[in-house]
Amino acid sequence: METQEKQFIKGFNDGYLVAEHEPELAKQLVKHPNDHNEYFKGVVSGKQEFDMEKVRERLKGVSRSNPPTKDISKNKGREK
Repeated sequence: METQEKQFIKGFNDGYLVAEHEPELAKQLVKHPNDHNEYFKGVVSGKQEFDMEKVRERLKGVSRSNPPTKDISKNKGREK
């Protein structure tokens, strides 16, 4: 594995963990992104992944607790 790829993966894992355990610190870290540093790109991506997983979990909870109501109208889709 190339050095840059290893740096990105390390940053990704670190960013994910920081977002999970210290969300305020993670927010501060990604405020000023450094596009020239692979490690920092990984940190930003790791935080984004953690945030997306939280959203997915919330959406799963919403869809389970509030199932869509069905319109069982007899005339739905029929011409008069």
